[in-house]
Amino acid sequence: MYQLVVVDDEYTIRAGMCNYIDWEAMGFQVAADFEDGKETIEYLKNHKVDVILTDIEMAEVSGLELAKFVHENQLDCKVVILSGYKEFEYARKAIEYDVEHYILKPIRMDELQKVFGNIKEKLDESARAREQRKGREQEFKEILPELQEQFWVGLLVGGLRSKDNIIRKRELLSLDFSTRTPCAIVNVSLEINPDANQMYYQQRDNRYNLLNNIFGTQNQGLSYHSVYLSVEILKVIVTTREMCGIKEFEDRLRQQLEEKKQAVAMLLTLDMEAEIEACFPTITDLAEYKYSLQMHAQEKNAEKIRLVQEDYDRLQQKYRFLMETISDGDFEQLEALVENLLFEFRGFPPEQVKQLMVDMFSMLSHKLMKMSGALWQDVKEVMDYQKIMEAQDKKTMKAVCLAMLKQVIEIMGKRQNEVSRSIIDKASDYMKKNYASSLSLEMLADHYYLNPTYFSRMFRQYMGVTFTDYLIEIRMEKAKELLRQGKYKVYEVSRKVGYSSEKYFCRVFKQFTGQSPTEYSRSRKDD
Repeated sequence: MYQLVVVDDEYTIRAGMCNYIDWEAMGFQVAADFEDGKETIEYLKNHKVDVILTDIEMAEVSGLELAKFVHENQLDCKVVILSGYKEFEYARKAIEYDVEHYILKPIRMDELQKVFGNIKEKLDESARAREQRKGREQEFKEILPELQEQFWVGLLVGGLRSKDNIIRKRELLSLDFSTRTPCAIVNVSLEINPDANQMYYQQRDNRYNLLNNIFGTQNQGLSYHSVYLSVEILKVIVTTREMCGIKEFEDRLRQQLEEKKQAVAMLLTLDMEAEIEACFPTITDLAEYKYSLQMHAQEKNAEKIRLVQEDYDRLQQKYRFLMETISDGDFEQLEALVENLLFEFRGFPPEQVKQLMVDMFSMLSHKLMKMSGALWQDVKEVMDYQKIMEAQDKKTMKAVCLAMLKQVIEIMGKRQNEVSRSIIDKASDYMKKNYASSLSLEMLADHYYLNPTYFSRMFRQYMGVTFTDYLIEIRMEKAKELLRQGKYKVYEVSRKVGYSSEKYFCRVFKQFTGQSPTEYSRSRKDD
């Protein structure tokens, strides 16, 4: 029910409007009534009101003055004026203060119902818009950490070059860094010794959690942002909001890295390497960082290019980011990424650079074919590798590549929902069939050549839950089915649904069902 306030200095009329009109049938409830606009204004200061139905002439504060108060204070409230006067000046003032309607006395019920029917439609529409906006805001809030992570990936792999674009995304994603202070890229790795009781950290999730805890917080003015080029290779972008020279920043960073390494060694007996790859005066200098891919020395003249492992992983991450940029339709970011790729290939012979770009498009085509057969049919019409091989110089090659990618973006834009839905449907089917195996978001994301962060966002958008929660639901429903059969021990059910640790399985099962596996099994037998 929408809240209505009735204002009229004549008691009989006011009481009649409150009691003799079936407001509830029209979707309204009389929350209060007053004999003057002054009392109404005091009420409005502390109460939410949707509509005010007010007489125009009253002793202290008139209906027009009340409408003026609502207008000037931008209250989310509609005003309907009642009056026995027909003067144009009153009507003109009512319009000036955004009064919803002007009704003459005596009131005609058909007119009143029509007016309030229209008001209710507007209020309903506003309520729907608020709910949709609230839903979008909540969804954005939920995926914000993933979008923030994607920002740092894009920055590292050369997908963000424009200072304006960096600032715009910083504000949009509520990122806390300055564009005027130093920053750095740090290479991080863990040395796992199986003979030193470190098996726990051989599991990828445990290693991720450890590294994210080490580098996931602000420390004495420095902020750490993790970017995984692969399962094994972690890069950390370090920023500060404090104004300082690059030498002072680098000295403080080295000291903190040394402290982190010592703490990990003392507490966990792990050897962690954390070395500064490069420092930059500002984050825009980092965005323009030119990295040269390195070939194995003995193969520089070979027909087939073979990169060192880290550079191969870096290139794969760029290709994944390329897919996401195409899906997002961000051509400006795509242009920066292609330019960055060509720069990194600058040390290679021209024919090998052409082959690398053809390989990139071939990879893109293969992944698009996996996503949707219809999409592939559209895309293959614009994939002309011969134009790349015929390019006479870097500028021409860049133009050819961007022209093809722009066409791919346009095709993806038309089929975006269909393609995304297809990817998630296939991923969901795979999870239902392979729930007992070691499934991970990273594995499925890699299957579609997507960054895990981007895939996670897409999964949540279409499934309404996170990848982890969906996998748990599948496994727990299957566990319930097996327990109802009464043929298996708890540890057997645990393994059949993908958990190597019976203890962990029991904890997850109780969180999901409210009962332990044993309690659940017994309760079904009692039934």
